[in-house]
Amino acid sequence: MRKLILCIFILSMTYAQNVVADSDSTKPIALDAVEVLAESKSITSGMFLRNPEPSDVVSKSELDQFRYTDIHRIVGRIPGVYISEEDGLGLRPNIGVRGTGSLRMEKLNVMEDGVLIAPAPYASPAAYYSPTAGRMESIEVRKGSTQIKHGPFTTGGSLNYISTSIPTSKHNSVSLDMGSYGKTLMQVRSGDTLGNFAYLIELYSDKTDGFKELDGGGDTGYSKTDFMTKLRYSFSESHALEFKYSMTDEISDETYLGLTDSDFSDNPLRRYRATALDEMDADHSQVMLSYAAKLSDNMTLAIVGYSNDFARNWYKLNKVNGMSLSSITKPTADGWNDFYALMNAQNSADDAYRIKANNREYYSSGVQAVLNVSAGAHDIQAGVRIHNDEMDRFQWEDRYAMQNGKLVMTTQATKGSDSNRIDSAEATALFVEDRFTTGAMTVTAGARYEEITVMRDDWGKTDPDRSEAPSERKHTMDVIVPGIGVEYAINEFQTVSVGVHKGFAPPGPGTSGVTDKAVDPETSMNTEIGFKSNQGLNSLEFTLFMNSYDNLLGADTAASGGGSDELFNGGAVDISGFELYLRRILVDNGRVQMPFELSWTSTNSEFQESFDGFWGDVSKGDELPYLPDTMIALNLGLNVDKLSANISMKKTSEMRTVAGSGTISGSNATDELTIIDLGMRYALQDNIQLSVGVNNFTDNDGIAARRPYGARPTMPRSFSLGVDYTF
Repeated sequence: MRKLILCIFILSMTYAQNVVADSDSTKPIALDAVEVLAESKSITSGMFLRNPEPSDVVSKSELDQFRYTDIHRIVGRIPGVYISEEDGLGLRPNIGVRGTGSLRMEKLNVMEDGVLIAPAPYASPAAYYSPTAGRMESIEVRKGSTQIKHGPFTTGGSLNYISTSIPTSKHNSVSLDMGSYGKTLMQVRSGDTLGNFAYLIELYSDKTDGFKELDGGGDTGYSKTDFMTKLRYSFSESHALEFKYSMTDEISDETYLGLTDSDFSDNPLRRYRATALDEMDADHSQVMLSYAAKLSDNMTLAIVGYSNDFARNWYKLNKVNGMSLSSITKPTADGWNDFYALMNAQNSADDAYRIKANNREYYSSGVQAVLNVSAGAHDIQAGVRIHNDEMDRFQWEDRYAMQNGKLVMTTQATKGSDSNRIDSAEATALFVEDRFTTGAMTVTAGARYEEITVMRDDWGKTDPDRSEAPSERKHTMDVIVPGIGVEYAINEFQTVSVGVHKGFAPPGPGTSGVTDKAVDPETSMNTEIGFKSNQGLNSLEFTLFMNSYDNLLGADTAASGGGSDELFNGGAVDISGFELYLRRILVDNGRVQMPFELSWTSTNSEFQESFDGFWGDVSKGDELPYLPDTMIALNLGLNVDKLSANISMKKTSEMRTVAGSGTISGSNATDELTIIDLGMRYALQDNIQLSVGVNNFTDNDGIAARRPYGARPTMPRSFSLGVDYTF
């Protein structure tokens, strides 16, 4: 099968080159690869990805409106994007697209500059690392029938972080921010283009004491430091090489434990004393070497080799008095009173608290290439990616007692005695996509092929030195993912469209736990019907989407509120809804401009089968958890001379936290949340800008989530002041 697909792929590449020879050689290529070369920006990102819709991009100017560091707030303005907060800071994002699960973004292709960036997207897709959103130049979301080339996850879409571009001329800048809860932020950039050579150096630092109030006192925030450099050399106008290196260091005092509803009602910002030692220590580094070439007037080629390393140890409370932290939501359980009393005890018996070192190292590397061809009425993309990744899981669980309000270790565990295994994956992916225009109609059709092998070597809990042979598990799968979209131009400004594509999500090397057999991949059929009207800066987009799952895939991780790490198949599920995006310039008289933006997403979901598993006791007709019925985002701006002001509002309806139907129970639901943010910028001089911001202006303190364990708040009202200096 693989040889057949390779032959078809090679033939398609050959066909594309032959077509070019017969086409009009003066026709400029329709993609932006050559422009990227000319403008000294990242030489490959634009070549891997076609231009997205305006509604799916958060531009640099839009990022500057509020200076967010939380990716949830950034993408929350994009229709069809679902978020589920966890820590209120955006450290561990939970984002989904068009009904996919949002947990740890494990159903999204998370990319930076067009390259997979999740720690182990095939072997362990839960993204415990996400690029630092605050240092990005723009953010893109890819969705719908034309995003199948961005696998392996094709049901919902892709989230692409665009890092700072190399400047075309000398540029030096310093940005400083200070705000509530000890927030300090600094970003320093320096770059230039000197003939054929160009460079960029960027340093980013983000710190906060945190907004939660730990019993007995202590920090609940984080400290993140990023460094990035890009070096580019242009051999000629048609050939360029770029090197990118980035690193991130994070220390965050974050926990999986939330609150009981009663404690949340008393003080939503409270954090239990038992979590005082919880801390994530994480380091990430990335190396990319990219080559871009203009092979002819109508053909470009982009090749990139990449390597990502991510090491983290999340040392956090795992059990109290022998009971799982999920017991915080089960006050009728045996032993709950003793369990709860230890949350803020001054003293306890030895070994009453178990704190697990969730110590893991991740590695991913690969090579990908994309050929772009413009041939008459055809825009053709053909690409290949060879990728491998792994997660080395080496965990242990120490035991503590509370002595005079402080946690003191009473039993030190042997490292590797809790979990000791390596999950790995190898994948080869090919895609071909043709965008063909005839008259008023544009047809975009393509197919993706993936061959994936996932493996697990498990040494159990009694062989920390890995001296004996591990138990082994191996599973190979392959899939062809087709997609087609048709767009018809009603006139110069308006189009209608329809698209259909196959959704696919590969499982990792885990088992169902019930049969001890590998679970099946997630598959679905996804349809969209849309209308668009774009005239200058005024836009209207309306899309109906329908995702029909044959086999929904889930994972029982600690982040989900479980912890068995087993995989589950949830059978058939139907998800449907609509996305509305409206952008209007309400006033534009040359001196005053008032832009308005609205995005509205409505979603329905329904299990088509009854079963008992990861999603609980599910009956046919039940709705999926953590999928809001309604999300509405508004943004109103005012630009007058040197002043720019913006107000945003994001309303999210209550969500089920367990599958069900009918009235949503308060203990199994989040609250309806309406969050209002304000941002203002003033140009003091041409090279000096001042900014002020207020997040959560009304200080909404509702329950934003109930996972991993217990009720969790959103970020309370906070203020910030900033200055940008360019020289």
